[in-house]
Amino acid sequence: MPKHKSKEPLDMPTVFMTLIKANVMAYVVTAIFILLGSILLTYTNASPAVENWIVMLGIMLSAFLAGFDTAKVESRNGYKWGTIGGALYFVLFLILGTLTGSLKAVAPSSLFLVVVVIVLSSAVAGMVSVNCQK
Repeated sequence: MPKHKSKEPLDMPTVFMTLIKANVMAYVVTAIFILLGSILLTYTNASPAVENWIVMLGIMLSAFLAGFDTAKVESRNGYKWGTIGGALYFVLFLILGTLTGSLKAVAPSSLFLVVVVIVLSSAVAGMVSVNCQK
């Protein structure tokens, strides 16, 4: 059986900066997907449902990126760190949506779907990140 390394305390400023960096990069990816959806909707005959799928795919990939980058702070418990990164992504999503007023038109069931997608994709990303470090 492999021996576990002694549990070293985490450097909290590094953890905080990793969370911030991961979420900034995730929101850059989100912005790219939103722009892509807007361009497709403007210059093609695509229906608004296509834009919804593009935005959902963008949210999924962005949450994956946030979870993947956040899980790099520790060499185990990737699902936990990925979920923490995804949770911060969702909190920022709610804050930005509330400030811009765009959450008024979102149904609670759609918001629940966004939460599930973010948590699942960021948790999986955290596990992938930890396994890629080994």
